[in-house]
Amino acid sequence: MTEDITGLLRHGHDTIVRSWAEKVTADRRVRTDAQLTYLQLLDHVPDIVEELREALASGERPDGQLLEEARNHGRTRWQQGYELKEVVRELTLLRATVVEFIDAYRGALATPPPDLVRSYNRIAGFMDEEIYRTIEAYLEAHREAVTTGGISVN
Repeated sequence: MTEDITGLLRHGHDTIVRSWAEKVTADRRVRTDAQLTYLQLLDHVPDIVEELREALASGERPDGQLLEEARNHGRTRWQQGYELKEVVRELTLLRATVVEFIDAYRGALATPPPDLVRSYNRIAGFMDEEIYRTIEAYLEAHREAVTTGGISVN
């Protein structure tokens, strides 16, 4: 069912990440990215795209271990001074970028429309869980800083 899509994600990985980075830097709702190098901006996003591909390939719901990059991303963004809304916006842009990428090549896929819809739904579910885990880690980092007397940025 998802072999075409997972193959597309594997071959388009760099294009997806680059397109996402362009969207983030152009989005006026994400401002903290201007303080980062390109590699700092990318952060864990290439690994998140790979986790998504693996989740689609396995056909299983992502678990805590598979979503480790979300936790890393949330903690890193807190340390970089991002506002929580910026972190969430980054990930919603990633979801949109992945779906747009797949949609651009939809005609070349042998995937029947009902399977394509299921794949889109699985991508949405994965990204929802990714956003949740990222927020969770971001807030944990914030609480730890407050508890230990660190400076609260957000």
